[in-house]
Amino acid sequence: MHKPLQGGLDLDQAVDFPFAGAATARQRPMLRQRHAAMLAGAALIAVPALMPGLAHAQTAAPAQTEATATAQATPPVDTGTTDIVVTAQRREQKLNDVGIAVSVLSAKDLKTLAITNATDIVRAIPNLKFNSYGSSQVVFNIRGVSQNDYGDQQEPPVAVYQDDSYAASISTASFPIFDLARTEALRGPQGTLFGRNATGGAVQFISNQPTHDLDGYLQAQTGSYNQSIVEGAISGGLTNTLTARVSGIYDRDSGYIKNLMPGAKDLGANNHWALRGILQWDPTSDFRARLTVRYSEADHERQAGVYSFMPACPNAQLQGEFLGASEVCQYWNNYGGTSYNGGTPGSSANGYANPAIAASQGGNPWRTYSSGENYVNRKLFAATLRLEAKLGIFDVTSVTDYQNLAKYYTESDDGAPSLPYVEGQALAPYTTGSCSNAPALTCYAPGTVFTQSARTQQITQELRAATKFGKNYLTFGGFGMLLTGSYGAKYATPFDQYDPSVRFYQRTKSYAFFAQDEFKFDDHWKLIVGARYWHDSKLGWYNGVESISGLSINYGPSGMGFYDPTGTANAADITATPSAARPSFDGVTVRAELDYKPGPDTLLYASYNRGSKSGGFTFSTGTPYAGQALTDTINNIAYRPETLNDYEIGLKTKIGPKVQFNLAAFYYDYQNYQAYVQVGYTQLVRNLPATIKGIEAEVTAHPIRGLTLQASGAVQDSKVKGVMLPDGLTVVNHDLPQAPGFSANALARYEFNVGDAQVSVQGDAMYSGGFCFSVLCAPVEREGAYHVENARIGVIPAGKNLELAFFVNNIFNRAYRTYAFDGSLYWGDALSVFAKPRTWGLSARINFGK
Repeated sequence: MHKPLQGGLDLDQAVDFPFAGAATARQRPMLRQRHAAMLAGAALIAVPALMPGLAHAQTAAPAQTEATATAQATPPVDTGTTDIVVTAQRREQKLNDVGIAVSVLSAKDLKTLAITNATDIVRAIPNLKFNSYGSSQVVFNIRGVSQNDYGDQQEPPVAVYQDDSYAASISTASFPIFDLARTEALRGPQGTLFGRNATGGAVQFISNQPTHDLDGYLQAQTGSYNQSIVEGAISGGLTNTLTARVSGIYDRDSGYIKNLMPGAKDLGANNHWALRGILQWDPTSDFRARLTVRYSEADHERQAGVYSFMPACPNAQLQGEFLGASEVCQYWNNYGGTSYNGGTPGSSANGYANPAIAASQGGNPWRTYSSGENYVNRKLFAATLRLEAKLGIFDVTSVTDYQNLAKYYTESDDGAPSLPYVEGQALAPYTTGSCSNAPALTCYAPGTVFTQSARTQQITQELRAATKFGKNYLTFGGFGMLLTGSYGAKYATPFDQYDPSVRFYQRTKSYAFFAQDEFKFDDHWKLIVGARYWHDSKLGWYNGVESISGLSINYGPSGMGFYDPTGTANAADITATPSAARPSFDGVTVRAELDYKPGPDTLLYASYNRGSKSGGFTFSTGTPYAGQALTDTINNIAYRPETLNDYEIGLKTKIGPKVQFNLAAFYYDYQNYQAYVQVGYTQLVRNLPATIKGIEAEVTAHPIRGLTLQASGAVQDSKVKGVMLPDGLTVVNHDLPQAPGFSANALARYEFNVGDAQVSVQGDAMYSGGFCFSVLCAPVEREGAYHVENARIGVIPAGKNLELAFFVNNIFNRAYRTYAFDGSLYWGDALSVFAKPRTWGLSARINFGK
């Protein structure tokens, strides 16, 4: 029997593993420059088209836009709470005037929390989580509403915006954070003004805008794992009517997961950069044009396959349970009458065992033996043209957006030293051999080889108008989107002779019309009503081939079929027709809200919001096995739209000049919730009923000069009904994914002067109760409660142009997961991504200009 490898275990890092349940149980295209030219041309065409109306427009200052607010969520040290400005209703309003649960992180908050990536904001926003197995695959989760299908073609139910640019794919929902004015998280369905699939809510990242005066900064940060982050911005006027701002970031480190394989690189490393340019033209007081161009690139970024080795074994319901170091998984020891794990205790399905790096067996989660390739390449180009004009009584806004994404993701071996992968090669069960880079070590047949590629193009156009008349404030408009994508994928387990490759294509054509009116009875009462009609037309095509057996499957508008080399599948069992590959969906979402303001700083509201998310396809990254699984897969590729009815009441108030308090209670009634489930070896989306209810509270206080105290908490209860477990027999009710019963965030910051310097001391913490990573809630997908603490010290010397800071994140080295997937049926492992261990950083920032 092979002796388990003994990795170099750092005892300081083996701390606090919050697992619940059983202690034992997975093209690189050229970006053409003409895209920018096309949008620049569109600007030249659209501007004259609007000009005739300007001659007859009333003389007035242009309406402020979403990105021009100067108010900050964190007030100066010598004042009480300031008015926080948000754009939750497509215009600037005070937070206490908006009957939506909104959390705001100002530029100062983003800086003092050392936030450099979109997913970092979960540290400070209640009831917000994210699910991700790599930097290119991120789904935000608000109040338990998310999408766990990791296919590149899926649109998430939490809409993500960079300024006016909508991220329609989970591959574009994560990006570097730099030079932002603020971030807003809107909780609950946004079915009227935002609309597009926003059943869970919306997250907006709003950039700093161009200024006429010279303004900018340069910041450098170094820290753990050879971290180097450089970012900066410069802004100023080019002419009396033309301003520009250019900003960028470069982020690189060596990786936080130590790879013990000789000659191999560590995993979890950043290697990306991004640029953003904004050009703004204000020829008159009644017209504004703004062109924003973004480009980001990750080149062989080692943000793939960042899994801890955690052996798991299927139980009677075919769900994974963590495997003890002395236990043998009999499922893989007698798989079809053959031993694939060689009877090795505590091993994955290919026979590899190593308790020193198996977190579920007491090992170090930040250590691995990875001999394969694990990286992601990603290029994203985007350009957004925003036009604003005062046309008679209307404030008109046009937003044209174009995005082009090229992505390739690959991972292999999942933390086990593996023999080289050869596509289509059938390996005998329990194949081992000497590792090519380290002949003294034993390598195993590859457990999994997983790749994804995507080439997508997205064009959106929104045109809306707003006007005041009488006691009304009316907003109305239309939205259109064309999203096309060509995709490829592979989810192979070579150790058991399974090696598929799939290709698929999806096109979405969407349009919507919306209107919302705010009727103000008097200074105390206001009624808001709105509706949105949406229509989607989709086209899907899917083809998969399993190269070792010759099995194939095809799904599309020209026909559906398969080849089963065993001859056991029956074509007569296919109930789906070719029309299912080109469906159309439509629906109406609505909003009704009653506001009561007893005073200028207090709002009480009651609302009903109906949100919806379009139907679609589950295109698996691997083919099904022979037999009935073939026809079952074809019949269940398509799924229906989901609808969420939200009943909510809330309070926003200032308690004296120094305390802001927000409270919201909600009840969600889900119809046809799109639940990502696993039936045997097949993964699909099933429409199921679900409910959520909860209470959220936020408080910000400035009890004394220089002291800021913030706290938020959420209590909720959720349930998805009729969840069928992978055995195809057991039906249960489970919580929604990543929906803990209780979660909380807290922050304390004290700013004071030492001579002519300003010093700040800050600590922040987050707590999460236990939850499951999927609606199936396998034992290996259950995460116990955990808490994480961070600290920061900042100094601004005399002169105010230099800022220095030192911070430590995850001070107590908590080990907790941000992603988990039950892979026990595939190769005897629970794919688990752990958050970073304790890290430190030192930053210096130079401000110049105004």
